[in-house]
Amino acid sequence: MERRKFRRGFKLEAVKLVRERGVSVSQAARDLDLHENVLRKWVREQTADPRHGVLKPEQQEIERLRRELARMKAERDILEKRRPTSRGTRYEVRVHREAPGVWPVSWICEALGVSRSSFHAWLFRAPSKLARSDEEFGARVRASFISSYRGTGERMFENVR
Repeated sequence: MERRKFRRGFKLEAVKLVRERGVSVSQAARDLDLHENVLRKWVREQTADPRHGVLKPEQQEIERLRRELARMKAERDILEKRRPTSRGTRYEVRVHREAPGVWPVSWICEALGVSRSSFHAWLFRAPSKLARSDEEFGARVRASFISSYRGTGERMFENVR
């Protein structure tokens, strides 16, 4: 098997994911299909300042607090995006489908209190008969609304049935 090579930009983005967004090294490595040690090496290389050596304890604390703040902001945003659906509490799928890649799946699951396996089961499940029926009905309502010159009322809904 040939050794993989990564562009400098990819490495910088991977390190930025860990340092600025607060994603753990192990989670980022899994998401990027890398070995943990490779990503740790990239972070260590990026963190070390060639003039001053490694970061001072104060700088390390600032970095840790920045990561923690980023994580808290993301959790707040995830919870703000929650909206009830007609079929119970399937917020996490809606959050991920509306903004894929904005937050790591592990953050969404942790903020909403669901397991990753449940999240992925819901995410890749085929739409139910009720969901398909709702989608068809919504399409008919939109078509009727547009054909009635964007008017609403009893006549509009007679066309839908």
